Amino acid sequence: MPFRLTLFLFFVVKLCAYAEIQSLRINEVIASNRTGKLDDAGNSSDWVELHNAGEKVLRLGKFQLSGGDDKPSAWLLPNIAIAPGGYQLIWMSGLDRVSLSSEAMRTSGAMLPFESTLVAADVQWKYLVPSGSREVADGWNKLNFDDSNFAIGKAGFGYGDDDDDTVLPVGTALVLLRHTFQLQDRPLSQSLVLEVDFDDGFVAYLNGTRIAEANAPSGRLNVNSIATEGREAGTADRFDLSAHVDLLRKGKNVLAIAGLNAGRGSSDMSLIAGLGFLPTPLHANFRLAREGGELNLSDPNGQVVDSIRYAEQVADQSYGRAQNEEGELGFFLTPTPGASNAGPQQSKPVVSKLFFSPKPGVHELGVKVSITSEASAGIDIRYTRDGAEPTAKSQRVDGPIQLNKTGLFRAAAFVGGERVGAIKSATYLVGRQPTMPVISISMKPEDFYEVHMRSSATGRSSERSSHMEIFNTKGKRKVSTGFGLRLHGGFSRRGDFKAKKSYRAYFRDVYGSPKLKYNIIPMAGVKDFDKLILRANGNDRAPGGAYIRDQLMRDLHKDMGGLVSSGTWCLLYVNGNNYGVYNLVERMDEEFMASHTGKGEFDIIKTGNTILSGTRDAWEELGRFIGSTDLSRKENYEALKKRVDIEDFTTYMILNLWGQNYDWPHNNWYAARKLPDGKWRFMCWDSEWSFRGGPYKPDNDSYAFIDSGGAYGFSTKRKMFIALLGNPEYREYYQAEVRRHLDGALLEENVLRRTRQLSDAIAKEIEHEYRASKYDIKIWRRQIEEIKKFGRIAGENFGKWTDDYFAFRNKPVSNHGIARLENKAGFRHLAHLNADGKWMELVAKPNSNDWAVSTLPLSPPASGRPALFALTKDERRLVCRGADGHLYEYASASNPGTNVKWSRQNLTKMLDLPKAAADPSVVVANSVPHVVYVDELGEMRELWFDGQWRQFPLPAMPRAEGGIIASLDGSMLRVIYRSMFGVTYEQSLNLDSATPKNRSWITEGVHRLPAIGQPLGLTVKGRRDTVFHVARDWPRRPPFIFDWNERRRVPGYFTYEGERNALVYAKEIGQRFKNQYHVAHTTDQLYGDFALFLDTKNDRHYLAFRNPEGDILESVLQGEEWILTNPSELGDAPQAKGSPYGWANAKTGTRHYLYQGENSEVHQLSFEGKWTHQIISPNTSKVE
Repeated sequence: MPFRLTLFLFFVVKLCAYAEIQSLRINEVIASNRTGKLDDAGNSSDWVELHNAGEKVLRLGKFQLSGGDDKPSAWLLPNIAIAPGGYQLIWMSGLDRVSLSSEAMRTSGAMLPFESTLVAADVQWKYLVPSGSREVADGWNKLNFDDSNFAIGKAGFGYGDDDDDTVLPVGTALVLLRHTFQLQDRPLSQSLVLEVDFDDGFVAYLNGTRIAEANAPSGRLNVNSIATEGREAGTADRFDLSAHVDLLRKGKNVLAIAGLNAGRGSSDMSLIAGLGFLPTPLHANFRLAREGGELNLSDPNGQVVDSIRYAEQVADQSYGRAQNEEGELGFFLTPTPGASNAGPQQSKPVVSKLFFSPKPGVHELGVKVSITSEASAGIDIRYTRDGAEPTAKSQRVDGPIQLNKTGLFRAAAFVGGERVGAIKSATYLVGRQPTMPVISISMKPEDFYEVHMRSSATGRSSERSSHMEIFNTKGKRKVSTGFGLRLHGGFSRRGDFKAKKSYRAYFRDVYGSPKLKYNIIPMAGVKDFDKLILRANGNDRAPGGAYIRDQLMRDLHKDMGGLVSSGTWCLLYVNGNNYGVYNLVERMDEEFMASHTGKGEFDIIKTGNTILSGTRDAWEELGRFIGSTDLSRKENYEALKKRVDIEDFTTYMILNLWGQNYDWPHNNWYAARKLPDGKWRFMCWDSEWSFRGGPYKPDNDSYAFIDSGGAYGFSTKRKMFIALLGNPEYREYYQAEVRRHLDGALLEENVLRRTRQLSDAIAKEIEHEYRASKYDIKIWRRQIEEIKKFGRIAGENFGKWTDDYFAFRNKPVSNHGIARLENKAGFRHLAHLNADGKWMELVAKPNSNDWAVSTLPLSPPASGRPALFALTKDERRLVCRGADGHLYEYASASNPGTNVKWSRQNLTKMLDLPKAAADPSVVVANSVPHVVYVDELGEMRELWFDGQWRQFPLPAMPRAEGGIIASLDGSMLRVIYRSMFGVTYEQSLNLDSATPKNRSWITEGVHRLPAIGQPLGLTVKGRRDTVFHVARDWPRRPPFIFDWNERRRVPGYFTYEGERNALVYAKEIGQRFKNQYHVAHTTDQLYGDFALFLDTKNDRHYLAFRNPEGDILESVLQGEEWILTNPSELGDAPQAKGSPYGWANAKTGTRHYLYQGENSEVHQLSFEGKWTHQIISPNTSKVE
């Protein structure tokens, strides 16, 4: 009996298993998918649908799919599950994979959403903007971290774009985000993906492990961490985390993200993230035959459990089982992938073909259009006139239709309520012969509205199916094809439905053809295109533009030998409506590069460091190389030549500077290289602000722009140009190239020739567009004349500016102030020049007010003010500029004596560096002295001693005029100076992350007001502010003072209305420009340099300067105001001859000022409840 029972149970189990297997069947097949469902790569692959008709979950492991007798090799299905009554698609692409495509990882390239979401893009996060300490809290990214002091906010996070749900403080450089989520079971899928839209960088952690990053510094983050590159938000990037899926645990998990900004002065910041699994696509290893064939499904034992033999298929009509119990096989006019076959069946495919008579094109008024058909079954023809897709309820064709104006037809055949075949579009241009090619687009009106109005939508998901017809100038239709339409552009995306905007056309198999096989842009020399851009010239169009500025720049770039996107002109109609003149151009992507440079694979990067092809790896490596390499060295210059086409880059820079393309280089650019080791090349794009197209006058010096002004952003291109100008060989080469191009492509005759070609090509249609819009055509003609005027003077201007810029020499600057040191042993040292030009030193022992005065035996003779510092307890070191221009370091014991010996080193000669043109400045950080100085060319260098003396150049732009001052702000080394164009600049280096070979200096300018003298910086509550002396008169060559854009978009924009020839306090507000305030009572009172220091005990900043009468005046910062007093008067002190040196005692908060009197004697003003005065030394000119 037990044996019989066991046998019976075994039989039942086997029978049940067999029944489950039998419930799996082939439900639907399509072997000619053209406009239906897309696979994970966005392709219209054919497919097979399996259906689990049983009542239990069924796993597909070891099932096989084969193509019949002629395809004996079977495809083994993966072990995934189908729910009871569920469906599973198998893509018959022949790719043999069950992993995601690279397209699926690009939100801009595919429309594949998360299959399951762990962290949605709009959830609540814990967040913290850290401040205070140099380090972020340990373990902040781990699961058990106490985040009770974090705030709560909804994603996205940021400021400056008016699109953030949680607005961060303006000027935020770092934000820490945490979100915990629950996982019920460990995931079976490996397709874990992080999706992040960010500006400018981030680091992501899953349960404490670093899993993804972009534009992020290496190592541990601190409060001074910033993004290494800039990026504009708008399109999310996807990061494949399949290698990290094991970090997920059942139960509670935490996703932590550090959002990074490019700097505290950045105008915006953005971060929004999501985490989830993408569906696992199944791609079989063979394809279906359109002409018909057999398809078999076998169980794990090799037994065929279902089979379908299908006949020849018609595009987009499937073959499958009816929904009833019998499951009869037949054809469906409407395929239903992933769902039951609910539609009526046909015994055979239905074929139809539509005809328009006369043919679409240019016709006289009153033309009558007939639409007829040839079909294999009884059909109705239905049509629309507004671009909508015909339905069974649309107007039926009952006879010819008369047209008295330009019109559009979209027609299709119908069997009952189902459409048969593709929609046919036809445009009739009635009553007028255009003078340029015509592009007519037809599409659903609601789709066009969505494309036009969704200004933030990007990527494949924003693309809508459309139809394009192209007519030549004779009115003959040359192209009729499907395509996908997207909105194109940046700022120009904004505007209402009436605004003229730019579009992008994509030609794909799914729309009908993967290529536009027509030479629509003859000058491109390309036979076919996979995409095109219809440029509306958003900043250069009616009613106030010329339309031709961008095309003119690209034409001139081509004349100079550059790689360019060629363009032509066309009239655009959308759903029968005339949208006017458009510039039709090539899209600069991998197809463009292959067409113009040869087949291959490419890295292509554009504005915002957006990837069009390849990866960012080589581009980021180039940025790191530029930031960590002294390109003034020949060997490093040669190494850069292996990465970058120097001739191409130089041509690109010359054209943009000559053409005054001032919405660049931070914006509107492309760069590309061929893999694996091609050189980077650069392409012009969207140059609508060139040729006086922006808010500038033609006398704005291009070098003031690139050096000291509007070229903000410090992109890789600008950094590279700046670094190259530090190389003597390149400087000579660049100047020679300027002369060559000014005598060639940029010669007045060629510029005017190109201008006439373009303006003549569009003149008639522009006049028609202006009349239709009731604009004044004289405005367009004046714009063309402005361009011609620019072309006549640009060469002379740019040649002169080039000569002046490279002829600049920094005049020697000396400051006869006082240097002070108090070392760890308690010795105090003062050093200064006396009236006879000798170096004097005053030394006081610990706890003594007796000062020993001696002449320093420095040789060669020194010039200006020295810098004093100490590395050990009982020493002092002095760095100064000698009369010969070299930098010298002297060192001696601290205890003064008659036989003190000083060691000496010539630092500039030892390191083979140029001579100094101004006094050096020194700070000591972690026992390492950092010496900064500026040379005759206005270029700056950092020297430091960490066991040996090393050096590294600061960015060669902005070039300094005068001296520079170094200071230490936490871990940040700050260097502040005035550029050769009068703009105050500060360079900052994070010493925590700096290495001897990687010193990434960050540059920030204080624009709008030209400075004189030496500016100084201060840190107020984490903000970096500046004080400088504004000039009485603008310099002859004005600095690039630009606030047009800021005025338009920043609420409460602050305009400086104070005095000139005065001190100005520039306060950081997290925008491109700092707010600038007049420091009261300083007009005509400032004489010489000023002092600025922090009283750390009382957390107050003090500013002191000498007025023309010799009084030392002091201002204290209270809120946003500086309150002025006269310590000289209050302390009954004699007049000063030199500038003051000030400091505050860290323990007591008492303030002190040192200055030289009329006879070089040293005075001290001190405040300890009241101002007092004492003479530190007598007349030092008498001391030997």
